[in-house]
Amino acid sequence: MATLYRKTSPTTGKGLPNWYCFFRVPSSDGTTKQIHRSTGRKTKKEALEVANAFERETQKEAGADDSTAQAILAKISEAGELALKGRLNPAHARRIIGEIMEVSGELNLVNRTCRGWFTEWLAEKKVSTKPATVAFYKSTTKDFLAFIGERADKHIEAITSQDIRTFRDSIVKRGRTGKTANHKLKCLRSAFGDAVKVSALLHNPAAPVKQLDEKDSTARLPFTAREVACLVKAAPSADWKGVILLGAFAGMRLGDASTLKAGNIDLARSVLKFTPQKTDRKGTVVEMPLHPELQAYFKEHQPSPFPGTPVFSTLEKVTPAGRNGLSAKFRAIMEDAEIDRHLTRRTADGAARDTASRSFHSLRHTFTSMLANADVPEEVRMRMTGHTETTTHQLYTSLEIETLRAGLEKIPNLAK
Repeated sequence: MATLYRKTSPTTGKGLPNWYCFFRVPSSDGTTKQIHRSTGRKTKKEALEVANAFERETQKEAGADDSTAQAILAKISEAGELALKGRLNPAHARRIIGEIMEVSGELNLVNRTCRGWFTEWLAEKKVSTKPATVAFYKSTTKDFLAFIGERADKHIEAITSQDIRTFRDSIVKRGRTGKTANHKLKCLRSAFGDAVKVSALLHNPAAPVKQLDEKDSTARLPFTAREVACLVKAAPSADWKGVILLGAFAGMRLGDASTLKAGNIDLARSVLKFTPQKTDRKGTVVEMPLHPELQAYFKEHQPSPFPGTPVFSTLEKVTPAGRNGLSAKFRAIMEDAEIDRHLTRRTADGAARDTASRSFHSLRHTFTSMLANADVPEEVRMRMTGHTETTTHQLYTSLEIETLRAGLEKIPNLAK
């Protein structure tokens, strides 16, 4: 609808007798332009009739005289009036754009809250991502929603880079490492980045947030043979005993061990063959002979004759992460076995050097270190652990002092 207004004479400063009007019509480039014209009428009623006639005629010339075009122009006019009055805010803008899309026959504009988007995003990830990764995503997004409080149910655009930066810092303040904070930051970058891809957001608020220094991340130390024996003894079930033995004598990760299938074990050949979840996209296959400890276990606990049957049925469906996940349950086993999770490593003079933490993954370090201490060549160790980079493999190797001494003694003395 056309809008009337008065003009003032630039010479006398007095109002001109005739009413003027303005209205909007579409341009050839798809935008709209504002038209200003004099109605030539002194009374408001007559001026409004003339103004509306001007608008209809101009819209017809521009091909926008149908009801759809008029409805769209009315919404654009509403937005313009709200802007002129200083009342146009994101909520009004989203409503008006949504109504324009509905009038034009397009799909309705989806108003996504942060909580709603995370729910949608996680549902999509469940069909395309590994369960352990999804569990981590779920835990991280849950923590973030709790962190932002009531704004979790506001539009997703309400989330700022400062929100994410503060959340990242809060993780470290709670005693977690920079590496953990960075891992959670990557999760949020992925979630909000996908929101940009589906036009739920214009910009990714997590993108400008930088990663933290990871120097505070703790090193991993292996369990000793005695400690492994204590863990096996403290295992609450036969399934847990088997998983712990696979970690110590096959170097398997918790997720791989707990989801092992009967077809991965060939007792006739005494061979274990599987594809690690971490490298399944690379097609890495790990094949190794069964250690006598594992041979004895599987002799007592025979796997099913059907290849697809889970070896550890009570653990196979449990996610590694989370408060009730396998990792948390393993920490409880460590407590029952009276094994410390955190150890202080010291220099030769007894001074504290750093702190190392231990988890189920430390059994993988145990396996690699035992192989190294038994003089198994590095290339053979890498084949059994599935490592492709020497630098990565070396992080898992902890040589005992006697092994180092034996190596040193192989160097000949100086000739006298």
